[in-house]
Order: sequence, then C-alpha cells, then structure tokens
Amino acid sequence: MRRRRPVVAFGIGALALVGGFTWLAARAAPASEIQAPSPLLYKPAPRLAGPSLWGSGSVSLAAMRGRYVLVNYFASWCSTCATEERQLVDLARGSGVRVLGVDFDDTNGSARSFLAHFDAHFPVIVDASGQRALRWGVSAPPESFLVSPSGEVIARIVGPLKAIEVEALVRLAEAKGYGA
Repeated sequence: MRRRRPVVAFGIGALALVGGFTWLAARAAPASEIQAPSPLLYKPAPRLAGPSLWGSGSVSLAAMRGRYVLVNYFASWCSTCATEERQLVDLARGSGVRVLGVDFDDTNGSARSFLAHFDAHFPVIVDASGQRALRWGVSAPPESFLVSPSGEVIARIVGPLKAIEVEALVRLAEAKGYGA
C-alpha cells in the first residue's frame, strides 16, 4: 500500500502540470511568425491591383510607391483576422505605414461589415476568387507583407500581427537602407 502512494502522487502531479501548461497555451494569443520564409522576399512585389471594396474605382499597390505599405490578406470569416484588425487600424492611423487590405474568398457585404465593426477605413482590394492571394503565396489569412518605398517585399508575417512589430520592422528596414 505504501508503494502506491508515491506512484499516485506522481501521477496526480504530472496531470496537474500538463493541465497547467494546456491552460496557459489555450489562453495565449495566436502567435505571428515574423519574417516567415517566402520566395517574394527581397524581390519586387508582384503586381497588386483590383476593384475597391468601398465602391467604384480600383486600388493599386503601385499608387502607394514611395511609402512603406503593409499588404494584409484577410477575410471576414477568419477569427484570427479579427484578433489583428484593431492593430491594423492603429497602424494605419498612427504611423507612416500605409495599410492595403486584400479581402479574399469573401463577400463584399461581409467584408464591409467586418471592417465597419473596427472603424477601418484603409484601402481594400476585392479578391473574391483568391487569385491575387495565390500570386502572393498566401495559404490562409491573415498573412501580411511589408513592402518598401521602392516596391520590394521586405517581410512576410504569418498570423495575427501587432502594430509594434510592424513599426519595429520598418525601423530595421530604414536602418538597412530601405527607406524612401
């Protein structure tokens, strides 16, 4: 009987430890992968233009040349996109980085409602077929690409991002001579 107590105590302790780690992991926000590998890195950004989500006209990445642009692929049905949307709004309002959204595999009405919920007003390209996402190598939203003022892709971020991470990438890029 005395031998069973240490075994039982060890088992209970191990379960508590595993349970604690599981609880912590479940509470943690989804992590982004900064500087995720991509064949686009340090090359000219692929052409990106299309109809505006906000109505008539079109939007293009080329029209934003000369500034840092964060190209963000998202969808209204993507729960982790909702996690990062406030960060994108803050980034668009409070830094020198332009945000260019690309809504893919979604309906225009759902995308507009999603963005209105966060009071987001940055330009958004409609990519209902997902062809633009494929050209950029996007597998699932959210994925973002930081494009330098000269039009070169200098970072890929997979997963929900934080504005502070993007701002740090811009400072690093400027230090390396990617600035305007």
